[in-house]
Order: sequence, then structure tokens, then C-alpha cells
Amino acid sequence: MPRAIVLSPNPTSSIGGVERMCVLVARALEQAGWETAILGPRTPQSRLQFRAGVGYLAMARSAMRAASAAAPDLVISNGYLGGGHTQAPRIHVYHGTLLAGTRALAGLIPRREVLRRSAAAGTAELLAGRTASRVVCVSDQTATEVRRLYRLAGTTVIPNCVDTETFSPGGRAAARASLGLPAAGRCALFVGRFDPGKGTHIALEAAVRAGYQLIVAGNGAPPGARHLGVLAPEQLVEAYRACDCVLLPSRYEGCSFTVLESMACGRPIITTAVGWMKTLLEHVPGYAQLCAAPQREQVQAVLEALRGIDTARLTEEARAFVSAHNDFRQWANEWRELADELVSAHRRPSIADSRRGGERRARKRR
Repeated sequence: MPRAIVLSPNPTSSIGGVERMCVLVARALEQAGWETAILGPRTPQSRLQFRAGVGYLAMARSAMRAASAAAPDLVISNGYLGGGHTQAPRIHVYHGTLLAGTRALAGLIPRREVLRRSAAAGTAELLAGRTASRVVCVSDQTATEVRRLYRLAGTTVIPNCVDTETFSPGGRAAARASLGLPAAGRCALFVGRFDPGKGTHIALEAAVRAGYQLIVAGNGAPPGARHLGVLAPEQLVEAYRACDCVLLPSRYEGCSFTVLESMACGRPIITTAVGWMKTLLEHVPGYAQLCAAPQREQVQAVLEALRGIDTARLTEEARAFVSAHNDFRQWANEWRELADELVSAHRRPSIADSRRGGERRARKRR
């Protein structure tokens, strides 16, 4: 039975896009008979390492040591976790780039933090990709950034996925009743970490001004929003079905699970044209009516115009595209094929070397 190690920044959690992808890729391989384990840095970065800007590299080394100690047949690393060589082949996944993502946060975080992330995390992320056997990007936009910023060519694009059997359209009234939400009134849903980079302050103010109640499914919410907490997939589906629309005015994304899930549930999502959304807009150009700049006035304007937009047609087209290109079953097959390919290629030279060694020993005996 082949063994894979998946490196996650938080191996005990499935909250967050990177963490969720780690859980899903482990599940995909296990369904094909692999033994998998999700590991992370053995020790968090210290305050001194953080201030010196070497914490990301230290955590990357710690995670790689944990992976090597497990003697796997394959390592799948993510983000800044990676770097260095292992006996086994390694796939490195870029969920966006820390350089571009940090630049998008300029003005929202202190300048020293922008410099620290760009230098330290960017270096760790660069090394992780440079020493990998294969590089995977979660969107075409991410692949473009990786080539431009890190000079890494030959990347494979495998966008994130959604289980379209679980995340599917359903009745609004029944969903609201199951979550204890009011039957009347317009609701906008925010899913994920409630932080400025995701446009949280924009989402709340725009929703209130446009006459919506903001519902938040995640680990935090501001005063004035209805907080549902962190939801299991079955409950999260009900949250999507219960809302009139989803809000994600994020400044930067690679390939958002929230975007894919809302589309799979047949709900319009008001978001920004970043990351994977650029791919969707190439195939469903009308969805641009639901895209806005990460500014309160623009998001509010789309919310106010929503009733006059043919969202039924747009959501149907978006769901069809996601079902065809981002379904979990198709995604799982892509990952299994890539994993099998790399492990097989890694083993073939070893077999050939063993044969050559045997031939040399036979010649010596003669």
C-alpha cells in the first residue's frame, strides 16, 4: 500500500482553503487504496524567529523533517511548507502566491508585515516550488503568478473542487427554518475567516446599507451580523440555500471554496474578479454583473441591483460549469493519476539501477 504525507499549516483543522484541500486530497488518495497522513510543523515559529523574518523557513524545515521521518512514497506540500529534497517525489501546491497576496493587503496590514511576508514567506514559497518534483496551481491566474514571480515553468493547473452531490440547490424556506433564521427578509451570507483581506468590513456595511442582514458562517463575526459559527458541510449547505446571495469581496484569492460551493448550491455570489473567477468569466461572461471591486459602494450597488438581474440564468450557467470542471470525483481522479505517475516514475529508475547492479556483480563473479 503506497503511503502519502500531506503537509498542512494546521493539520488538525479543515477550516481554511489550504487546510480543506489537504483533507480532500488525503480522502481522494485513501479512496484509491493509499495510506495517508496530514502533518505540519512540529513546533510553531517563535517570537524571535517571527521578528527576524525566518519563522516561515523554520516551519517549512520542521514540516519537511516530519514528512521525511514517515518514510513516505509521496509528499504533497502546500504554500510555504516545503523546500529541500526528499527521498520520495514531492508535489508542491500553490494556492495563490504569498507575494501577490501580501501586496493585495497593502494598506490593511502594517508595512513591516508586508515586508516580512514578502521577504520571508516569499522565499520559503519560492524554495518549496523550486525543489519539488511537480508544481500544481489551483487556478490559471495562480500559474501565471508563479511563472512571473518565481520563474517556475511547467506547472500543472488543478483547480479546487466541490462535492456537487452534497452542495446542491434546495428550498430557501426549509433551509432557514433548519438554521433558525427568520422566514422573511433578505439575507446575505459570508463564509470563511472574517478578516479585512476577505472584505469583511465591506461586506457588513454594504449589506446593511442595501437592506440585507449579514449571516456569517465562520470562526468570527462583527456586531450586527448573525453568527452561525463554524458549520459542518451538511449545515453549510443549508446556510447557502437559506441566503439570497453570498458575499465575498476579497482582495485576493487563488481558487475559493466559498465561490465553488455557492455556485454548486445555485446561489448568486457577489465577489471580485480575482483568481479562479477569471476562468469562470471566460466561460460565463454574464457573471461579470455580479462582480465588484473590493469597495463598499460597488458591492452595495450590486446588492441593490440584484433583483433586476437574471440571477436564475447566471447561477444555472455557473453551476453547470462547476459541475463539469470542479466536481470532487473528477478532481480526485486527476490527483490520483498525478500521484501514481510520479511514484511509478520514481520507482522505475530504482528497478533499472538494481538490474544494472546485478549485472555488474554477475560480471565480477565470471
